[in-house]
Amino acid sequence: MNDALMDIDELRTRASGEGRAAAGGRPAGATLTLGSGGAELPLAGELAALLPRVPVAGVRLAEPADLTALPDQAIVRIIALLRECSSIGTRTAWSLTLGAQQLDLIPRLDHLPAPDTITVRENGTSFDGEWRSSRSFGLLYFRKGPKFLSVVDQRPESSSRTIVDDPAMMDVFLQALEARAWAEVTRTAQLTAAAEKLVDQGLIMRFGDHCVTLPVHMRSWPLGSVLLGGTLASAGKKSETNPHDAPVGI
Repeated sequence: MNDALMDIDELRTRASGEGRAAAGGRPAGATLTLGSGGAELPLAGELAALLPRVPVAGVRLAEPADLTALPDQAIVRIIALLRECSSIGTRTAWSLTLGAQQLDLIPRLDHLPAPDTITVRENGTSFDGEWRSSRSFGLLYFRKGPKFLSVVDQRPESSSRTIVDDPAMMDVFLQALEARAWAEVTRTAQLTAAAEKLVDQGLIMRFGDHCVTLPVHMRSWPLGSVLLGGTLASAGKKSETNPHDAPVGI
């Protein structure tokens, strides 16, 4: 990525119109660096709102995503940020560290942008397996309909299309896009049942007392698209409501 860097505070300032660059506010090839010096990571929704207003060359996580050491809240927030970068089509640079007993998480996460390195902590070696988004975009995504969510899973082991039209399940699914505490999305027995079902279906991942929605929001449809390390730069868009996405039940 480009050597010019900016942090989240500078991105916020540019987006607000203060200190905007002369050429339309575009920060000439700057890379947004998140988490430097232990700085708190932004929420995924904020990043999704800021990046279209102030384009950047890419997003870089300053520190490795260490699934063996980070708090659950930080892990789910990182996953949400990576998911939003994929949705927007922003190049992403990050590194992953995990334990040998956590290798089974990779097939649940490899629809997200591919990490630059994957380190297995116990032996300090690099993971030499496949990260599938490096060659295939759209492995796990969703689109919004008027009163339903259409989720498409194109991974070979779980290939399916699911229509989520139950209000409780939609509520939990959409709340967890922001990476939430489990208690926040399970305030009632109905929401708890919905959350547990979404976890069982692999649409939400739970880390300890926190959870995050996994499918990427397909905002831009791949028309004339270019694959960028697990993200999509799209030359065209389609409406969220597609005539082929009629609810079929869940």
